[in-house]
Amino acid sequence: MTQDPTRSKSRFMMGMEHVLREINHEIISPAIPDMSVENAVPLMITVARLRADYLKYAFKLTADRSDQHPTEDELAKLKHLRECYQELLAAARELEHCIDRGYIDLPIPPAKR
Repeated sequence: MTQDPTRSKSRFMMGMEHVLREINHEIISPAIPDMSVENAVPLMITVARLRADYLKYAFKLTADRSDQHPTEDELAKLKHLRECYQELLAAARELEHCIDRGYIDLPIPPAKR
């Protein structure tokens, strides 16, 4: 009797998923031991500030310019602001992903009475 290759693949992938979840939890959770909404707020605030700085500078570069293009230095600053924003946004998204996948232990809320 031969095994169904689809079932075999499905079992293998389920096993891999379980192992990957355990590995990620064992490595990532200790790196962020005190996860809470309060501890995540500074990251969220920083992402918002960086987004605002990036957009604010883009508007500054385009205001009242008529035919004048941004200078190389101005574009370098805009690029730097975008990269800062995108890097911290990527970190915030990774945090969400890790929480969603169970890689980070979350505080247990107090029991309701």
